[in-house]
Amino acid sequence: MELKGKVALISGGGSGIGLAIARGLTKEGVHTILASRRYDLVSKRAKELSSSTKSIAIEVDIRSKSSIERAMERVWSEFSTVDILINNSGVGTDALAVDLAESEWDRVIETNLKGAFLLSQAVLPKMIANRRGHIINISSQAGKHGYANATAYCASKFGLIGFGLALQEEVRSHNIKVNNLLPALVQVPPPEESGQVRQGVLQVEDLAETVVFLCKQPERVKIEDIGLYNFA
Repeated sequence: MELKGKVALISGGGSGIGLAIARGLTKEGVHTILASRRYDLVSKRAKELSSSTKSIAIEVDIRSKSSIERAMERVWSEFSTVDILINNSGVGTDALAVDLAESEWDRVIETNLKGAFLLSQAVLPKMIANRRGHIINISSQAGKHGYANATAYCASKFGLIGFGLALQEEVRSHNIKVNNLLPALVQVPPPEESGQVRQGVLQVEDLAETVVFLCKQPERVKIEDIGLYNFA
């Protein structure tokens, strides 16, 4: 599928996996919207990406519907639609369940799961009206396996997979695709920032290439048809 001229919204697009995905899509001619609470960072990144395609930055707290609604006003003023949504924002916490503060549980669940729901809800009406769209959730192997000291993170990623699978059934008739990616350990910050390549782990570019691959598949190709569900 030709991606040139399409519009992608990437949460957490200012660094790491999100920035790599934005760069990969930009190379395909996709216009990008970089979303983050750190407006200074995404604004800088958007300027870097704007040499070949249009890229804008939006300041948004994806845990808040009102914040998303305000940010989307800027999006709709710049673009007529969003063709691709990358639900990438994610946080974790390192604590045993018995010691985990309620506020930390809420922070992880609301960022990793609620945020994906709210962003999807924000872009779906136009996708449905256009009868096209692609939502990709960046989940994790922690969405399939439980890890000590990561109860909130695992719960959020298990939930994100379930959300994506259920959402696909809801929007399939509108010609909209929903995919979950489940990477294993990814080197973040990437080598360009950390100064070294960690062996045996994924690089952010690996996920970016997979996202581009998925987005370029013809509309007739369903994810289950090519046997790609997990990416580890």
